[in-house]
Amino acid sequence: MAASPSLLAAILLAAAAGVEALVFDVPSGGSKCLTEELRRGALSHASYRVAEATSAAASTVSARVAGPRGEELHLAEGVEAGDFRFEAAEDGKYTACFWTPRYDRGAAVSVDVQWDTGVRSHAQPAVAAAKEGGVDSITGELKKLEVSARLIHEEMISLHRSEDEMQMLNEDTAMKIHFFTLLSLAVCVGVAGLQLWHLKTFFQKRHIL
Repeated sequence: MAASPSLLAAILLAAAAGVEALVFDVPSGGSKCLTEELRRGALSHASYRVAEATSAAASTVSARVAGPRGEELHLAEGVEAGDFRFEAAEDGKYTACFWTPRYDRGAAVSVDVQWDTGVRSHAQPAVAAAKEGGVDSITGELKKLEVSARLIHEEMISLHRSEDEMQMLNEDTAMKIHFFTLLSLAVCVGVAGLQLWHLKTFFQKRHIL
């Protein structure tokens, strides 16, 4: 039996996405940061919440998300939960930092973060639309998948180009080593010849030979 378009779309969309789920402690007065390497056009969505707090006075967290150039993409202060969503405007590292807004000595906040990258966060709406016969929605999701596939293809081309450049560099280095080896050998032979000629001349002048 052939797979339905909705099931195929869900599988492909899930395969094209990256998911990061983390739980970590943020000490009072300190901060913790997460970094994601994203390609231009990549979709990113994350939700976070305070999973556990050792002090009622320090049961909230502040969050800030910044792009590769330090531009602010999201800011929330003193919340128990939140989320952010953005599309990467350029290639680079995107950073999300969490800290406690109030200092409570010895306290810590446990933060649960679910960070999805790619187009996975849109997979469920796509499947629901397909069940309702929304062909246009599926088409839109497939176009997003096509963009992701194009980005992957560009990344593969970049890797192949880097591999070719490295191979050319290795070949060029090997040729230079071979040339300098022959040059060194020629110099050694030349020096040895000069020494023999000098010795022969010296002995002839002394009438030894």
